[in-house]
Amino acid sequence: MDWRRGIGRAPASAAPAPSEAGAEPVEGAAPGVAALLDGVSEDRSHAVLDLGPAADLSLRVYSRFARWVRFADLLGEGGWSRAGGSAAGLLRSLPAQPECPYDLVFAWDVLDRLFPEDRRHLVECLAELTAPNARLHAVVRPEDPLARPLRFTLLDVNRVRYEPIVAVPLPRPPLLPAEVTKLLAPFRVVHAFTLKSGLREYVAARART
Repeated sequence: MDWRRGIGRAPASAAPAPSEAGAEPVEGAAPGVAALLDGVSEDRSHAVLDLGPAADLSLRVYSRFARWVRFADLLGEGGWSRAGGSAAGLLRSLPAQPECPYDLVFAWDVLDRLFPEDRRHLVECLAELTAPNARLHAVVRPEDPLARPLRFTLLDVNRVRYEPIVAVPLPRPPLLPAEVTKLLAPFRVVHAFTLKSGLREYVAARART
């Protein structure tokens, strides 16, 4: 959970939709990431919280916008929480950023990897850790009993690489679009994109109080 800093950007090329059968990395468009970062200044004044594992390529993209970047690796390689809010407990162990609260959050497919009783705990903790104008990005898998967790790596502000990382299916039930909107409050869904692979990207903005 150490801070990581860096500069620069990485090129990317087009690729087909991901396959659950193999573990080869797949590159594709990420319109949700592009929408989240649209209008965000590149003055490195922001703070990023990425709930996935650390990745140098992602760090290079984040460092164009943020001075503070934390990779939480919240659930590890393919893990998910047990009932009782263990994921929320992990988030609460992260130090707050009182001078510059997290204003860009990348949850990736963490919501999919949590049991229903843990999902709300996660969002509540994110609300406590983020700035009043924070933006959040999340990925939700289609309804598929064989869906696997994914590892995500940003290649640029509009491209991502992802791959299945374990052979154990995700816990169910899946999240439906209407459930996502309700679950993410006080973050308000402002964009949703369905990719060719079936992944659905959500971009939400922190509702001002």
